[in-house]
Amino acid sequence: MSLDSHKTLVRRLFEEVFAAGDVAAVRALVAEDTVDHNPMPGQPAGVEGIEYVVETLHTAHPDLRFTVDDLVAEADRVAIRWTMRGTNTGPMFGQPPSGQQVEQSAIVIFRIADGKIAERWAAFSTAT
Repeated sequence: MSLDSHKTLVRRLFEEVFAAGDVAAVRALVAEDTVDHNPMPGQPAGVEGIEYVVETLHTAHPDLRFTVDDLVAEADRVAIRWTMRGTNTGPMFGQPPSGQQVEQSAIVIFRIADGKIAERWAAFSTAT
């Protein structure tokens, strides 16, 4: 895959899959045995973990949307800086909904292997 293909893969994860809560589309983008080095509370291992995060975030924020602020690729890595916005109307990771608008940013690095996301490292800002 080219660097542009790597970037397109990661962009699709945020702009299409997460935004729509499309759990069924995760397996087309993420390797079965993907490793998440910064899992969310209760997140299972592998591709099931990414499906869990997609479903959890979208259920908690039905109007969820991501802005891709920066997207850089080098070799088998893609770094993305994104901003997530939405209204917390559903429970998330054991917490009741706040009903408040939320905005959170992160910088995430993905490793791509065989055309799919194989690893993830993330650093998050404080949620508002």
